[in-house]
Amino acid sequence: MINIKKIINRASSSFAVIALVLGLSPVVANAAGPGTATSNLTTVSTGYEATATSNAEAMSNAQFSVTPGMLTLNAVPNLLLSNASISGLTSGTSTLKLAAGSTTGGEGYDGNNTGNLNITDYRGSHAGWSLTVGMGPFTSLTGSETISDTTLNLSMTPENMANTATPAPTNVALSGGAITNDWISNPSTLWTAPAQSGEGSNSATTNANTDLTIGQQPASVSSGTYDATLFWALQAAPTATPAS
Repeated sequence: MINIKKIINRASSSFAVIALVLGLSPVVANAAGPGTATSNLTTVSTGYEATATSNAEAMSNAQFSVTPGMLTLNAVPNLLLSNASISGLTSGTSTLKLAAGSTTGGEGYDGNNTGNLNITDYRGSHAGWSLTVGMGPFTSLTGSETISDTTLNLSMTPENMANTATPAPTNVALSGGAITNDWISNPSTLWTAPAQSGEGSNSATTNANTDLTIGQQPASVSSGTYDATLFWALQAAPTATPAS
């Protein structure tokens, strides 16, 4: 009489041997887990078994992505300076202090009258940034007259820095420079955020140490309101290069 059970057991054993020889992974019903990249609950296993002496263990993933934002220049200040007199300008060097109030006229339309300077960096790259500023010549709003030999001493007070490693702005002395291709030819670096700093929101305010020094002017100097354009350039690197 043929032993059917014995034949089935031999066939099952042969299949297991063939699977091992061919490098196949047989279905694992009694493994306790957790799985691997090639052998896990979703690929080869029919389930992990929990027994009286061991747990059935599994691992899955919870995941999200952080998308990068932008590096932006959000606010730059206008600078209103105290009045000068013809007698003072023609007698010697004059120093005009920062005054309260709003500027009128001029070709710079982006400035605010609260002295606010603000930069935000939400790129997530921690690459740092730099801010340059330059000043054009002081020219009369009503004509072509200019005031020569001017130096703007710009001083900023740091306010809120999201990253405490971010350095404060430096003080810069800006002379009236030439305009080439509609931009200043001699900008100065006012604010530098090295790598691993400058992230988040960074604010500074023009302070009372800001003033304008004017060398002695000729007797032919004209009265009127004189305005110089300030050129601000934010660059996505700690080392500034001339902006165009």
